[in-house]
Amino acid sequence: MTVREATLLDYDSLYVFFKKIYRENHPLHTKEFWQWQYGDEKFGRSFICLNESNQIVGHVGANFGGGLAWIINVYLEEECRGKGILSKLYALARAYYPLAATAANEAGLGLYRNMRWIRYHDLVRFVKINPKISNVTIDNVCKPVNVFIGEKLHNETHYFKQPHLKGIKLNEDTLAVSQEEVGGLRMVDLGNLEDAENKGWEIGFNWMDYITSWNDLKIKELEARGWVVDYKSVVPWRLNPIEEGYFSDITFLSEEPLDKNFVVHRSFSDHGRIGSIKRI
Repeated sequence: MTVREATLLDYDSLYVFFKKIYRENHPLHTKEFWQWQYGDEKFGRSFICLNESNQIVGHVGANFGGGLAWIINVYLEEECRGKGILSKLYALARAYYPLAATAANEAGLGLYRNMRWIRYHDLVRFVKINPKISNVTIDNVCKPVNVFIGEKLHNETHYFKQPHLKGIKLNEDTLAVSQEEVGGLRMVDLGNLEDAENKGWEIGFNWMDYITSWNDLKIKELEARGWVVDYKSVVPWRLNPIEEGYFSDITFLSEEPLDKNFVVHRSFSDHGRIGSIKRI
């Protein structure tokens, strides 16, 4: 078997592979999204295993952020397993940056335990609902809103160039993603929180959320302004489709120890990008 870095020329074969392993309409079923995710080595790479028939039978993706390679989109077909293929694919990613991961499933957690990775406190998600809403129910809060973004549209950084993502610049240092089909504004970078809230409510959003590390000191300000951990709110994590009562449960791991001040940004890995923000 051959292990190597993928290029855009591999996409037709990748499409066949992704169609077998992912749900219908998964973002990776489009070349445009793959190119955004893995086409620029400053932001991510895709690593593949090919069998003797030159078919892709294994894949590891890496999203680059915060000086780490965040492992995503991992899958090996049966013929690959137990042969050291995954270690070789991870080594290709490690050649770029030290390894980390979020949102590992049960199988992934077992794998990382066996690899002796470090598991940190799960990421936390905070939510605030527009104070103008008096009857706070999921039907009243998580419903489509008509908002006018106008000059606040923002797509100047890689994260906001994601296909079909609608970025907003609320003030000089606050960026967010509009998910108006379910009434929400999803914060990416937080600056002046009071100003950001006021502008978000003025535009017409019903709720806002923010996901980060447990050690993010910005949480103190969020709590002081009435933001709550998501399970205390009516706004679920999965919103396309809406899954009532499903709140964030996002693991955070790294292969080597990280500085105690390291904070996980929403753009790292894919915990705040695929699915929960927008599906194609």
